[in-house]
Amino acid sequence: MQITPRKSPRQARSRFTVDAIIEAATQVLRSDGYDGLTTARAAERAGVSVGTLYQYFPNKAALASAVIDRNCGEFLATFERAVALRPTLRDCIHALVDFALSSQHSPPDLHRIVNELAPRLGVTERTEVVSRAVVKAVEAMLRRHSNELSPEIDLSAAAMIIETMLEALAHRVVQVEPSPEQIDALATETVRLLTRYLIAEKR
Repeated sequence: MQITPRKSPRQARSRFTVDAIIEAATQVLRSDGYDGLTTARAAERAGVSVGTLYQYFPNKAALASAVIDRNCGEFLATFERAVALRPTLRDCIHALVDFALSSQHSPPDLHRIVNELAPRLGVTERTEVVSRAVVKAVEAMLRRHSNELSPEIDLSAAAMIIETMLEALAHRVVQVEPSPEQIDALATETVRLLTRYLIAEKR
């Protein structure tokens, strides 16, 4: 099964059309799941003909794969903005936890859809690329604030631990849909845990 686009849009109008098709597919996936997604429904919602859609996407698997790609790209861009240029390590910790527990970067249902579809379509490497990029970004953040870290911290290991922990926490929040009060409590305790793990105690 082909899961790559037939061609990439070159002109602004073509890029607009492809963006509209991917957004339409995203909406159908969120409302009706992968089984409810068809190229005809995506084309109708995007306001284009099926023939136009087929110029770029050979089937619904390629269309769903494009949704995954866009979501992964947007996730990384939002993550990098969220943790960039924070003045202190404590600020970075708060930013990491807020990002993990927030649905602003990706609605919970879309987050769930992407994680379920990636293995189904055989494109788990795309979500794995995101995980590796997040680990690298967290390690770079730790290096920028190395003067605040406990001296025994292994930066590479710490970055992997933090990414794994926050990803697991984010998945859990998507699954159980806690109340705002519960999310606040989770954030407080996670910040406390990371602060005690990472930041050197003052003598």
